[in-house]
Amino acid sequence: MCNNEIVMDLQELEIYVALCANLHFGKTSEAHHISPSALSRLIKRLEDEVGHELLVRDNRTVALTEQGRIFRQFAQEMISRWEQLQLELGMASDELAGKLTLFASVTASQSILPNVLARFRQEYPGIHIQLETGYAVNALARLREGCDVVVAALPAGEDTQLVKRIIMSIPILAIAPVGEGPIDDMLGRAKVDWSEMPLVLPTLGQARDNIDDWFRRRRIRPNVYSEVAGNEAILSLVALGCGVGFVPKLVIENSPLADRVRVLASGPDFQDFHVGFCARKRNLETSPIIRAFWDSIH
Repeated sequence: MCNNEIVMDLQELEIYVALCANLHFGKTSEAHHISPSALSRLIKRLEDEVGHELLVRDNRTVALTEQGRIFRQFAQEMISRWEQLQLELGMASDELAGKLTLFASVTASQSILPNVLARFRQEYPGIHIQLETGYAVNALARLREGCDVVVAALPAGEDTQLVKRIIMSIPILAIAPVGEGPIDDMLGRAKVDWSEMPLVLPTLGQARDNIDDWFRRRRIRPNVYSEVAGNEAILSLVALGCGVGFVPKLVIENSPLADRVRVLASGPDFQDFHVGFCARKRNLETSPIIRAFWDSIH
């Protein structure tokens, strides 16, 4: 295709950069709300316009070609130049303008973000907010992939590359199915044997770390029925009677499955986990838009 026919746009470049970061067509298409087939067509169109193969892919892996790495640098530079132009235009009009990308779980987007975003939108109407939702355990990975700010359960300890703002501490509650069944029989014993109880656990994240720590300190080897990425999946499996699960209190309060599970008053006493906003320190220092959002968090 001739150069004067090139029609790639910034959104296509952003999607390409995201694909380069995670090298996964499924995750990229889900994050950008397009079908995998549409993503494949987008990449094919970019390759036709550039005149080179950008990605080598088979049924299991995706890898960048040398031309793909060069084009990724070009795409990143174009996106940065556009954002800088938007910023300069906004500064010239005494009003910040541009784009802010956020990542949060569905629960966080419903319970934590509304008040913060309402204040921010009122003060900075010229900033376009791009909100992506997904599993909370993926939040810090999305930050590494280029998202500006994420809402997440934040691990203890310092990270020199990140800045955090904790806004609440949430207890992790043990939940069981409502009604009679094998799980109810096991819970009805004088002393619950947690080494026998089938458990539905999060795959990873701060909640999983706290759960593992509780069992490790008591030298109990948990009987894991299933490990799943999302809290709603834990609630679903528990509601079906598959086992006992552990989820944040905030998730139960906002779930349509809340009436199909019961909280165990005598469940394990896990450490609370801390939820808040997180951004890359370098981005916070250099981006007026991220700083403005950071200052709006209360």
